[in-house]
Amino acid sequence: MRVGRAYLFYPLMIGIFLWLYINKAHWIFGVMVIAAILILDPIWGSMAKNVMRMWKRR
Repeated sequence: MRVGRAYLFYPLMIGIFLWLYINKAHWIFGVMVIAAILILDPIWGSMAKNVMRMWKRR
């Protein structure tokens, strides 16, 4: 299940972006897709934690 989610997550998000572009949707929907990527993908969370940790060391 995890592998399927990992392999389908970004292609699905790219597909949503393309669908929004083809349908000439409002730009806020693209921002919502980007926010969903940043919230749902755990890699971005761990990268943000590392950045905050480095920032606090300064």
